[in-house]
Amino acid sequence: MVYCESLRWLRRYAKKVRKRLWPVMAIAAVLAFGAILMLVMLFHRVDDDLVVDAPSCIDGPVTPGIDVSYYQGTINWQKVQQAGIRFAFIRVSDGASNKDSLFAQNWSGARRAHLRRGVYQYFRPDESAVAQADLVIAAVQRDPGELPPVIDVEATGGKSSAYIERQIRAWIARIRAKLHVEPIIYTSPSFWADSVGSADMSSHPLWVAHYTNECPRVPPPWTRWTFWQHSESGRVPGIQGPVDLDVFAGELP
Repeated sequence: MVYCESLRWLRRYAKKVRKRLWPVMAIAAVLAFGAILMLVMLFHRVDDDLVVDAPSCIDGPVTPGIDVSYYQGTINWQKVQQAGIRFAFIRVSDGASNKDSLFAQNWSGARRAHLRRGVYQYFRPDESAVAQADLVIAAVQRDPGELPPVIDVEATGGKSSAYIERQIRAWIARIRAKLHVEPIIYTSPSFWADSVGSADMSSHPLWVAHYTNECPRVPPPWTRWTFWQHSESGRVPGIQGPVDLDVFAGELP
């Protein structure tokens, strides 16, 4: 009997305690949730700060961007945009036959995230320049993006500098005739000097690849760069693994 009375008392006490503790428990739960939310936001901000600081040598405003291909896998473009990236060059193919399997997905994803987009093609001088250009034209004819197409000049295909120059000019002429824009030329200072030579294509904007904390070298005959790829190992929220980092010399409209 004493045991039963004690049990009933314990139950009544527990019930009273629960009633008294309920407001405290509710407040504690709210506070805990708030603390967790603050931690998530804090880590998100820290992650965003990983994007990149523009190289210190630059005077004046710059606009941060990236260039991607299927090597980056599936990209969360909203996170990329939220991290401060404002433009993206997206690879359409390696030469005339090796199409980038994630081009369409990246092209539309970057558009939905309101990034300025440009298509680029890894150029193979030992393949048909017209066939390569036509692949670019077909990919962007309905949705041309916001930046001019890019010819990525960093392979020789075993060809001479004179032959490479002719192939580049043929690609540019085809793009100009069909899309009515002046393409961008991507290259590194050493590759252009060693493999293309003194070909004067300085009427086209230069996207220079030079990984340095100092100002990049500009290959003659250019005297200035328009875009600069300054890292191949950047980290950007929304992308798993490393990604190329770029800046535009100025503010994109």
